[in-house]
Parts: sequence; C-alpha cells; structure tokens
Amino acid sequence: MKKNYISILFFFLLGALSTFAQTTLAQWNFNGDAATTVPGGATAPTPSVGTGTAALIGGVTASFASGVASGGSSDPVTTSPPNYGWGTTTYAASGTENKQRGVQFNVSTVGYAGITFMFDQRLSNSSNNTYVAQYTINGTDWVDAQTFTFTPAATGTGDTWYKNRTVDLSSIVALDNNANAAFRVVSAFEPTSGNYLSSTSTSTYATTGTVRFDMVTISAATTMNVDDFESSAFAMFPNPSQSMVHFNRVMNVSVFDLTGKKVLSKENVNSIDITELVSGIYFIQSEEGYTQKLIKE
Repeated sequence: MKKNYISILFFFLLGALSTFAQTTLAQWNFNGDAATTVPGGATAPTPSVGTGTAALIGGVTASFASGVASGGSSDPVTTSPPNYGWGTTTYAASGTENKQRGVQFNVSTVGYAGITFMFDQRLSNSSNNTYVAQYTINGTDWVDAQTFTFTPAATGTGDTWYKNRTVDLSSIVALDNNANAAFRVVSAFEPTSGNYLSSTSTSTYATTGTVRFDMVTISAATTMNVDDFESSAFAMFPNPSQSMVHFNRVMNVSVFDLTGKKVLSKENVNSIDITELVSGIYFIQSEEGYTQKLIKE
C-alpha cells in the first residue's frame, strides 16, 4: 500500500513539473554596474536573458533606479547597485491619451507555444493606479489582454512593488510561432471613474508620477515540433525563392521584413509574387498569426 502511494505521488509530482515548466524567451532585469551603464541604456534596455527589444511609447521618458527600494522587486539580486528597475515617467495629462503611454517589449516566439507575459511594477504615490497589458500578433494592431487596477487607499499602496503580475496568453494561438509578437503595459483610465487616479487617495495624479518595471519576462510552455508546424501553420514552396512562393492552402498573408515592417499583403491567395522584394530574409504570416521564415534570393 505504502509503495503504491509513493509511486502515485511520484508521477503526480512529475506531471506537475512538466505542466509548470517554462522556457524563458526573454527577460529584462535592468541590472548593471551603475545606473548609467545598464546594457542598452534607458531608452532601449537589452534583455539579460534571451533575445528581444524594449522601447518607450507615447512620449514616456525613463532612467534607472533602485530595484530593492520599498521592499524590492522579485529580482533575487539584493544589492544596490547593481540591482535596478526601469523607472518611467512623463505620462499623459488627466483625461487624455488613454492607453497610449507606457512600455513595449518585442519578442519573437518562433518555435514556441503557450506564451506568458509577466512583470513587476512599482507605483509612486502620484502615479496612475490602472494599467493594461496588451499584445499584438502583427506589430500593428494591439489587443487588451488584462487590466491591473486597485482602489486607491490612504496608505499601503503608493511607492509599492506589485510583483509577478502575470498575463496568461496560452490560449492565444496566434501568438505561437510568431516572429512579430510584442507586448505592452500602458497607463489606462480607471474603469469606474473613466480617468487617471493616483495610486493613493491622499495624493493627486501627476504626469511626473513614476512607474518602475523589473523582471519583465516572456516565456513559453511548449517547444513546437515538426508536426506542430505542419498541422497548425502552413506549408510554402519553394524556399528560398526568386519570384513565386506557393502555399498549401488559400489564405490571407502578410510579408514582413527583419525590422517588422509590412512590405506586402494579399487576400485569398495560394501564391504570391516576391520578385519586387530585395534579396534577404522575410517572415510570411497567415491571417491566424502563424509565421514562417522566407529567404528571397
């Protein structure tokens, strides 16, 4: 009886480990030897793990500040320096630019599925209390994924870290195997008032309020295999090609260059002519968001 119990427990734990195992595609911890030498700088910090790009959007400005102040983020580094967070400010004036200012992270998910976006966020007393996490499958159109908000209180909220804010995007299959995937956190109107509210009820919202980010992580639950690509995406040939590219089904397609710029799009086609494109590497994306690399000779 005891032996059977141990066996059952072992297989349960093994299954749990398989379920929660994640592959980190990119992570930003914003650490460096000094606030002025964090890799990539304050406008475009580079990831500490994996590959991706980060950017400020909508006129937001940034610098690096302590990652351990006010209780600290989830970063296991406990010294300061070199533990920093990405401190952002210059947010929109009251009643304007809803969901137009914040930070953005571009991370290719090619070869992976089951995407999760996670981040730590420290809000100053006069910063906004509401933020929306968004994603895009084509680099242009943004979709609201999750809203993070709370009722401002007199104490216990301002200058506070909100750790491991998690956005489960595993059900968004268009984000799987996608070279143009990107993620944003933007300042948004508080859902009830329809305007920005300060993080504490004893303060007033200000554009100079600071929002500090740390441990920004994009991860995947699954590494896609050959069968995944063949069944859920699409087939194309020849590749490389000098002129015509044919598909195994009729679909809407978009072609992007390495900078993420859309250079061609067609609807209801089973082939496209790429003669006019310059030689190089491109990404062809189906209407469902599945992406494959194309080499133009």
